[in-house]
Amino acid sequence: MSPDGKSSIQFAFPGSSCSGLAWDGENVWVSDAADRKVLRVDPKDGHVLFSLAFEGDLGGVAWDGKHVWQAERSSRTLSQVDPDSGEIHKAIRVEHPMGDISGLCHDGESLWVALTGIGQIRRMKVVDGGYMKAYPTRPSVTGVAVVGKHLYYAEMDEGKVHKLDIPTGSLLVSYDVGGKPCGLCHDGKNFWLADADKKTVRCVRF
Repeated sequence: MSPDGKSSIQFAFPGSSCSGLAWDGENVWVSDAADRKVLRVDPKDGHVLFSLAFEGDLGGVAWDGKHVWQAERSSRTLSQVDPDSGEIHKAIRVEHPMGDISGLCHDGESLWVALTGIGQIRRMKVVDGGYMKAYPTRPSVTGVAVVGKHLYYAEMDEGKVHKLDIPTGSLLVSYDVGGKPCGLCHDGKNFWLADADKKTVRCVRF
């Protein structure tokens, strides 16, 4: 059976691994946990345009319009990083005793943090990381993306992307994307999905 979603562009991982994806309006940012780097990548062919070294156990990555946000999984820390110099402008901690940060996105106002293991996505304030609301997910949640009033998240173990209604948290539909999805972002029209099984990033439209 073919996986759900039509793929138009695909490229190999630009590094050794992928633990998160973000879209900055023109390019894809790939968080590489194995090489401890955050890479800005040309979405047409996967060519690396720029890379930043980042210490720690890298999780999801996000873009807020000016800065990159990089999650550190085990310490549950979110760092706002200058995309040119790599300087960390601020760091906030996700106050939760369990779960590693596996996914991250910015919706223009707040941060959305996916916690694998406990199966939860948290909406947080950018200013101080203050808790706003939690959404239950499957335990192997990885990438997360907000599109309008809908919350999408990737589930690695089952090879699926789930669509939730933000006001109610209700599950609306699940897409069988195959492989082991380990990163997810939205470019305004399409989704970009990283697959740890095939070690590729592909553009998908549902």
